[in-house]
Amino acid sequence: MDNLFKNKWFIRIISLLLAVLLWVSINVDDNMDSDSQWFNNTSSETEVMNDIPLEVQFDSEQYVVSGLPQNVAVAVEGPNGAVAPVVRQQNFTTFVDLNGLEPGTHEVSVQHSGISNQLSISIEPRVVEVRIEAKETQDFPVSVDYINERNIENDYTIGEAEIDPAEVTITGSAGAIDRVASVKAIIDVGEADGTIEDFEAPVKVYDAQGNELNVLLDPTSVNVTVPITKPEKEVPISFKPEGEAPDGVVIDSISSETDSVTIHGANDVLEEIENFEDIPVDVTDVTENETVNVDIPLPDDVSSVDPELVEVEIEVGVGESSEEET
Repeated sequence: MDNLFKNKWFIRIISLLLAVLLWVSINVDDNMDSDSQWFNNTSSETEVMNDIPLEVQFDSEQYVVSGLPQNVAVAVEGPNGAVAPVVRQQNFTTFVDLNGLEPGTHEVSVQHSGISNQLSISIEPRVVEVRIEAKETQDFPVSVDYINERNIENDYTIGEAEIDPAEVTITGSAGAIDRVASVKAIIDVGEADGTIEDFEAPVKVYDAQGNELNVLLDPTSVNVTVPITKPEKEVPISFKPEGEAPDGVVIDSISSETDSVTIHGANDVLEEIENFEDIPVDVTDVTENETVNVDIPLPDDVSSVDPELVEVEIEVGVGESSEEET
């Protein structure tokens, strides 16, 4: 044995074997680490994505559909390397295919496309109920619905609105079309201080109970002009002489071709005014028939009067007062 250890070739062979064993040991450890890393990368992971839009495939020229949810929840399970980009990009679609189905109520499966086959997919709800109905189209007149009208009704008067276009086209199921009771353009007049010109008003469709109907509109809004003016009222007028006519002059009559004026103001003020009686006409310098302009007095809280001046004819008689005194 001692002789073997003294043999240089024996020593070389033993060294070579030890080197090989060391190399194998190091490479086995590296492979185990690599395998462990690969295993971790392919470990299963689950992610849930809510509010994924649900698309509908059907013949939209002939049918309308109802009952479907707008969104679904999608859960994906698989390797992290495959799950992460799907959750981040969400470049897939969920849909129901109604092509080939007849009108009526159907239960259909929610499908998906654009997701890797490496992943396990779960959709909630998986099955949905949908109603397919024949499409109908009909024209309806538009009326105006005022919001906050009470805020201005004492100070302003709302005239007849002009609507362009006066009709809209409604598309929906036969049942929905039959339920249409009113089509209204919505106008907020709460802060109006004058006529509303060419306002683009949204159009709403209601049934007889005032519930808004889910139908298609063309157009979805209309242009509306609403005359909003100060309240006005026409009242009769009359006149009376004021002051003493010159000696020997008798005022026979005071008259005017204008027998009424228009006053403007708040509604509660105008309601209290029935007429303008005995508007004074100065006759202190009248010696013969003449025509004068008389200012129409403005009552309290009345903002304006039209016309402001009125022509008044004064007719006189001479000497009648002296004869009556004798």
